[in-house]
Amino acid sequence: MTVSEADLERILNQRRFDDRTKEIARRLFLHGERPKLLAAEHGVILQRIYAIRRAVLDLAMPPGVAQVTLTGPVEAIEAAQRAFDKCMAKLRAEGD
Repeated sequence: MTVSEADLERILNQRRFDDRTKEIARRLFLHGERPKLLAAEHGVILQRIYAIRRAVLDLAMPPGVAQVTLTGPVEAIEAAQRAFDKCMAKLRAEGD
């Protein structure tokens, strides 16, 4: 999942992360740096980097919303898209 710079700043301020954690999050999300590199550079265990990522992602998506990326044969992706569209239409109809 991608997180925009504006969303990341909102999340970082909402969580009141310390400066080091904010830097790690920015480099992780905005610059796409590898978690292993960030852990080594900042002297933290790799799990800490993943915890920072999880904390940001938990606030980036509204509750009840998920994101998925599919890779596969075109026919399978098109079938998944049709099923998704059908489900979304049903949810919209129920909401009216």
